[in-house]
Amino acid sequence: MNNKTIEIILRSISSYIILLILGRLIGRKLISRITFFDFLVGVTIGSVAVRMALGSEDSLFLAIISAAIITILVIITDYLHIKSFKFRKLIGGEPIILIKNGNILDYNLKKSKVTINDLIMQLREKDIFNIGDVEFAVMEIDGELSVLPKPNKQPITTGDLNILRTYKGLTSDVIIDGKIIYDNLKYTNYDEYWLRKQLKTHNIKDVKDVFYAGLDTSGNLYVSPKKK
Repeated sequence: MNNKTIEIILRSISSYIILLILGRLIGRKLISRITFFDFLVGVTIGSVAVRMALGSEDSLFLAIISAAIITILVIITDYLHIKSFKFRKLIGGEPIILIKNGNILDYNLKKSKVTINDLIMQLREKDIFNIGDVEFAVMEIDGELSVLPKPNKQPITTGDLNILRTYKGLTSDVIIDGKIIYDNLKYTNYDEYWLRKQLKTHNIKDVKDVFYAGLDTSGNLYVSPKKK
């Protein structure tokens, strides 16, 4: 085995480890329904395939070695992923709770690199328009958001029971990360004085202590204070 071959083997292992670390740092937000490990392997193998297709004749054999090394590493990783819980947690991470009992866990939003706007959008995609209606919202390891509504908010056949439900409409974001969204507040026909008065009923004296506040069309204010 010559020095060039050894160099390719070492470069393949190094590239694999570096991409694995970078993929873990980037997080799960960039992908959906596939794990970042699957995404990483696809990109890596694709890069090697391009090298095989477009590289010089001298690099063909070295590219094959590189692909073989990466394939072996993937097989080993898959085996460890099945056998070891700690390795599984290290590589894939674990589900992160973003909402618990109607309260946004803002520190977990930062941990999962999800903005409040992205969270609200994903809730709307699941027909949830009021954060206060959520018992649990969990960011899965594949980037998908799982939502469990509160028991009294879970869907039932109210039409068959002739039960009238109060219309709430869309919730307007009036405070995000300690800052009042004045355009949205104006749209709700309420002013800052009213908002601050409502915050006091939630035992909040300073707007800066509010991570998120939303107002529905019924005038109900949902408030999630910043967690320390």
